[in-house]
Amino acid sequence: MDSPVETVKDSAEKPVSTPASIGHYVRWIAAVFSATAGAVHLGYAPHHLEEDWAHGWFFIGVGAAQVAFAMLFVNRPRRWVWASAIALNLGVVATWVLTRTIGLPVGPEALRSESVSTPDVVCMTLGLGIIALGSLALLAPGVLDRPVRDRLGTGAVTGLVSVMAILTGAVMLTPNYTSTHTSTHVDSGQGHADSSALTGTTACELSGPAASPGQVALDAEGHSNRGPTEQVALSQAERVELAAQQVLAREAVDRYPTVADAEAAGFKKSVGFVPCIGSHYTNPKYVPSFNPAYPSELLYDGTAPDSKIVGLSYLVWSPGGAPTGFAGENDRWHQHNSNGGLCIKGGLVVGGEAVSDEECRARGGRKSAMDSIWMLHNWVVPGWECSWGTFAGECPELGGRTGGSAWDPPEPGSSGASLDGLASK
Repeated sequence: MDSPVETVKDSAEKPVSTPASIGHYVRWIAAVFSATAGAVHLGYAPHHLEEDWAHGWFFIGVGAAQVAFAMLFVNRPRRWVWASAIALNLGVVATWVLTRTIGLPVGPEALRSESVSTPDVVCMTLGLGIIALGSLALLAPGVLDRPVRDRLGTGAVTGLVSVMAILTGAVMLTPNYTSTHTSTHVDSGQGHADSSALTGTTACELSGPAASPGQVALDAEGHSNRGPTEQVALSQAERVELAAQQVLAREAVDRYPTVADAEAAGFKKSVGFVPCIGSHYTNPKYVPSFNPAYPSELLYDGTAPDSKIVGLSYLVWSPGGAPTGFAGENDRWHQHNSNGGLCIKGGLVVGGEAVSDEECRARGGRKSAMDSIWMLHNWVVPGWECSWGTFAGECPELGGRTGGSAWDPPEPGSSGASLDGLASK
């Protein structure tokens, strides 16, 4: 028979099993959310440092704080930790909302709104999740102290949510997403320009310089190149597919021969006439996806009701990078987001990327860097088979005068005006 001493000793050596509480799983989910959001913010900090030091260091500070909170949630989940994390993420969410609506009142990009991108949405979703979990910890601590009856099921859900958050954050750091933030530098002076293809005699060149860096084509190496688009050889299968796609595109040309036809079908003017690219008429319902038969933009030689179609443009919302478009690799998509993007007023472009924030506001517009919007011109209208390429950013045969038509004399002061004796007019 065991002695009382031995019985007590055996009992003391047996581990006491304490059931896991709800708070245990809440802390781990909050930690994963915070660490993932912090990693994404730190991953994009180098790009923002290239824009301005304040913007970049804001991302570094927020990212580092979110990573630190992730460790505190697990190891020291005090009330002040939850309160501080809520305050930080509320500030980040408020800043994001301001920058996507009216813009910040101070800084180098004061009162300039930015576009919404997928990494933004992911970080804001994670931040809102942290705010919700932190609020639960502060306002209902008794709930977090309750034991979990189904540890296996709760653990599985916690693991699934955590894995999904981590994988989503990892995808946001892949080149498909980060490239949309860095591609504009090629067009704004950090890439290599090659103007050797220019002849100086085309109607487009004589009308003046490119109105937008986005019009300038990119060669196969990603260098800006005003002039013919470098062509990549197509396989037999690609040529067959491309031919079928262009048949569909030409059917769209036949449907909307004039501006009046476009407007009757729901297209509205978004860009007045600009040499080299024409006037643009846009139908938003075709923006969400690429379909060669239904271009979201139609290009005309003017803005009068009887102005004739000269080309097509596919404006597509694609937050993960350039969309998959026509067969082959010659459809090089472009964006209009350098220097803060275009100046837009009520859906109408009233200024190019060169326009400053102040000039844009004076015109009643707002600068908009549409990072998730990609565009591609398609010159398939008979009589406008542009010699710089079917998908070239500019059509060299399309001259004229900004705000007028393709048939107006060039702007006074341009090369074309000098040749026509209009320089002093």
